[in-house]
Amino acid sequence: MRRMFSQRMVVGMASAAILLSLGCAQPPTKQLEAAQQAVDIAKSAGATDYAKEDFALLEQQFALAKDELTKQEKVLPIFQSYSDADKMLRNVVESGRRVAAKAAQGKEAAKTAVLAMGKETGQIVASVKELIATAPTGKERAAVKAIKQDVEDLATSFNAVHQLIEMEDYFGAEIQANAVKEEGAALSREIKSIIDKAKGKKPTSRGYSTLDHHHARRIV
Repeated sequence: MRRMFSQRMVVGMASAAILLSLGCAQPPTKQLEAAQQAVDIAKSAGATDYAKEDFALLEQQFALAKDELTKQEKVLPIFQSYSDADKMLRNVVESGRRVAAKAAQGKEAAKTAVLAMGKETGQIVASVKELIATAPTGKERAAVKAIKQDVEDLATSFNAVHQLIEMEDYFGAEIQANAVKEEGAALSREIKSIIDKAKGKKPTSRGYSTLDHHHARRIV
């Protein structure tokens, strides 16, 4: 009888030890660190701009993995299991790599596009400079002087495009380049209007001088 009791005690203690050892699962700390690093790398690669939707899904995926970790931390040690959290964190690492690669590709494509746009914008600025050099003075002296200042401002704005490219702010460079292109086109029209007027052609303005037209555009 005592022997049976002792055997049961041994079996019970062994079973308890096994359950205790199974319940003492360690949280996947290394996987958590790796997942956080993968998210940070994707963000550094420009994912918030060049892979925005993918990065949002990556952050959501990471948040769910951390929620699973928190969930397991709240249960009794004997019932803890970090297998799901570990798997989810590993998936975050893989997803992070894909998002970082996609962001890098998008960033490079944006760079190529804005460099081409910058070249086109530079040609527009150069054309405006050449055009203003041929503008007559005479009665339109004040208007020409004012436009020359605008041309200088246009060149300064164009330099800002290159500065933004150097800073790798390709979206900002694109916006700046478009603004320079629009301003360059407007200045070209004004200068040509002055030249045509000097040649005796019908002025493009309606009922007011070229200088007034220039001031009206600047106010806008």
